[in-house]
Amino acid sequence: MKTMVKRIRLSMLVLIAATLLLTSFQVYAAFPLRVVVNNELISFPDAQPYIDKKDRTMVPVRFVSEALGAEVKWNDKEKKVTITQGKTKVVLKIGNKSLDVNGKVEQMDTVAIKSNERTFVPVRFVSQALGATIKWDEAVTTVYITTGGKEVKDPKGTEDVAGFTVPLDIDLLAVEESWGGDGEAMFQVNLLRANVKKQIEDLSSILLQKCDQSTVDAVVAHISKKKKRFDFLEHKYIFDERSKRYIYILESETEDINILYMVDGIKLVNT
Repeated sequence: MKTMVKRIRLSMLVLIAATLLLTSFQVYAAFPLRVVVNNELISFPDAQPYIDKKDRTMVPVRFVSEALGAEVKWNDKEKKVTITQGKTKVVLKIGNKSLDVNGKVEQMDTVAIKSNERTFVPVRFVSQALGATIKWDEAVTTVYITTGGKEVKDPKGTEDVAGFTVPLDIDLLAVEESWGGDGEAMFQVNLLRANVKKQIEDLSSILLQKCDQSTVDAVVAHISKKKKRFDFLEHKYIFDERSKRYIYILESETEDINILYMVDGIKLVNT
């Protein structure tokens, strides 16, 4: 029987093999943490947010603080960062759990650090010190911050992911691939998140921005075969005539279903 074989660079072979062996936690790690301030997605051009050993979300202080309307100054000699917003002054020292807010010292359960020429601070402590409200949504690995004492609501608006317009208020995970291989965008439907049907509907509407209806129907039909967390789903390539791209649905043995929108020019051949 003829089978579809991929002419693929070594990088993609390694990627696929690694993906198939990843645990659920590792797959989640492929998707970046997002920070949204007043419904605006914050862009981190170099150093990225992460979760530290104390389970605190650490962010590059300058980008988030400036989005909150604060001024940030770094004192290299004293290894401290000062954040000023109106009459509020917040001071943190690298490696120290103390948080000084207008002269009043509070204790955090983690410390500010210096990494990749960026100062990382625990976003919750700093945001709250500046009078903001913060909410963590684990389902979409996103921190939502609002100012003015307003309740954090589900975000509105969109972000650009490899040319796809992706709403911020969905459980479907979407990330632009940047390792230099054969993927352009990765989407993940997860059976442990709320409303799997809605995740698939969101995937469909996003793919329809670039793909034929028949292609999207084929993608949905295939991933819908997986009903339960540990059901086995075989991998599948689907070619889209409109975009002239392949969509690769990775093999799944756990709760996550990963869909790769591939770069232009990838070809499959019969052997």
